Amino acid sequence: MRNHHFLENIYARRSRDTLQQWLITPKNNGQQIGKSFYPQDLKALTSGIQPSLNPAIKSLLNDIRYLTAADPLAEVMSEENFHLTFLAITPARYPHARDMPPGANLIAIFNQTVENRELAVADLQLVALPDQLLLAGIPGEQAEKNRKMFWDALRASEWQTPLQQRYPGQDAPPEFWHTTLLRYKAEKLPPGVRDYFISHSNCRYGAVSGEIRLALATYNWGEVAFLL
Repeated sequence: MRNHHFLENIYARRSRDTLQQWLITPKNNGQQIGKSFYPQDLKALTSGIQPSLNPAIKSLLNDIRYLTAADPLAEVMSEENFHLTFLAITPARYPHARDMPPGANLIAIFNQTVENRELAVADLQLVALPDQLLLAGIPGEQAEKNRKMFWDALRASEWQTPLQQRYPGQDAPPEFWHTTLLRYKAEKLPPGVRDYFISHSNCRYGAVSGEIRLALATYNWGEVAFLL
């Protein structure tokens, strides 16, 4: 299983790659007209936690909101919708709950593989993508085992195709344990946010924990209906 050092290196390497991209083209190329990270009104089957937030995370969100105030290209995670993904299952494709396939087998697979519903993710830190700011951390070993078991069971079921569509070309669960704090509709984050990331890249924001739940949700969990 992946350990603390392994994930720290993954996060650090991804941020270094982003910093290099920012240096190569330091100027922002402006708004990407029509850019959308996910369908705005469609929902995906997913799983994750909605934890209580510690003061450090609340302060971080306030800082990001301040830095992007009145910027129409910025979408900042709200405290009310804050979530951390365990494993997404399908692409965003369902307008309503009535449009999704029967979920009984999905619930059975989840119950059989996710032995411990409590997910704690510690050592939370900022990770930069060119146009996004993530908060990522380190899960416990049991959580990694449970997610791998859930992944393998989904791949051996009728959920294999939508899972592959959600994670094209992947034969293992995603490496990151994260939530997306900021999405920006341009090639790269604005200068103020980039500077903030650089000055806070060594900060740690504690831990979050909560019960893993199956959900039908929009990409930002602004609309969410729990299956379990």
